[in-house]
Amino acid sequence: MKRILPRYQEALRAATIDAWMMYDFRGSNDLAWQMLDIAPHAHCTRRWAVVIPAQGTPVKIVHRMEQLPLEHIDIPVVLYDTRESWDDALRTALGSYKTVAMEYSPMNALPVTSKVDAGTIESIRALGHTVVSSADIAQQFTAVLSEEQLAGAAVTGGQLRDVITSAFELIRERLIGGAPVQEYEVQQFILQEFARLGLVTDSAPIVAIGPNAASPHYAPSVVESSAIETEMVVVIDAWCKRNVPGAAYADLTWVGYTGVAIPADVASTFTIIANARNAALALVAERYRGNLPVYGYEVDRACRAVVEQAGMASHFIHRTGHNITTEIHGPGANMDDYETHDTRRILPGTMFSIEPGIYIPDILGMRTEIDVVVQHDGTVAVPSSPLQTSILPLLADEWKQ
Repeated sequence: MKRILPRYQEALRAATIDAWMMYDFRGSNDLAWQMLDIAPHAHCTRRWAVVIPAQGTPVKIVHRMEQLPLEHIDIPVVLYDTRESWDDALRTALGSYKTVAMEYSPMNALPVTSKVDAGTIESIRALGHTVVSSADIAQQFTAVLSEEQLAGAAVTGGQLRDVITSAFELIRERLIGGAPVQEYEVQQFILQEFARLGLVTDSAPIVAIGPNAASPHYAPSVVESSAIETEMVVVIDAWCKRNVPGAAYADLTWVGYTGVAIPADVASTFTIIANARNAALALVAERYRGNLPVYGYEVDRACRAVVEQAGMASHFIHRTGHNITTEIHGPGANMDDYETHDTRRILPGTMFSIEPGIYIPDILGMRTEIDVVVQHDGTVAVPSSPLQTSILPLLADEWKQ
């Protein structure tokens, strides 16, 4: 832990912030737990804080009866028990620091980074400090993956693409053979393939015929599942990671059609989202080639502009993409200028999805999704390439891409 604290201080100095106060109450700040390497099942029933100055010695404030969870952080400790002693400890630890970074987002603009309650923010302000968001600096320590993690995710991406292809093949074989097949059955097949390959997921994948896919997060279950029949759009969205500590997720979405030829209107709808996906990817690659920063909201704008130009803006109802780490929805920059305005820079060593979709209620939904990796040297890659360029005609003689 002592090795990482100087890196936090370096980040503070680069951001011209005087101090960083990581605060938690009963697991409310998972980002602080991650950055301070607190054991996931640590018994924390009292509030604690770690104050890291840009210059000087960090200090931790812990309750007298609950010192063990932060014992591994080898810095000076201040013990408190009463509410007055908590206030005194904060006042002393924060001292004359003018700006204090916390896991807070002004006006809750970025909920993923907003972990500290309003009352605590008020109490720090009442002590005379200006509270600023730690969002930009925190993602350096919560969203950046190691080269080993990125390499592992690339392998997983290839495996995931193969599993999705096998799921489409199951649908194809059943329909050609005249046998019924349900969304739920295909979903369970994917989960069985994950288990066979040593992959795990946090929830079951999406397998949805066109009208069901019009609800972006629809997923079949044992009590709710539709038959997959001929002349239908089928969307498969699946995510998984290796069943080893520290493994990062892969997350892909592909679209098939249970026929020989794709109807023109269906094909043109997919072309819109594929072009939007490509525009977003091109922006990231262009910026990194030019050694220029690129921000989450800009990627969303580039993607969304294509959909808007095609007259389908009202049917693209979610952000363009999300950060990916050991969690499927990581804490780093999202590709978002729709649900939020994510001004965080996309950092080297991070991974994220690009997944535009078009959703027409009760009629049709489809989405294309890729994972994008920005290597530590700034190289931009898509581990699961090649990208899907057109809908898979599942009953055609040549249907794979």
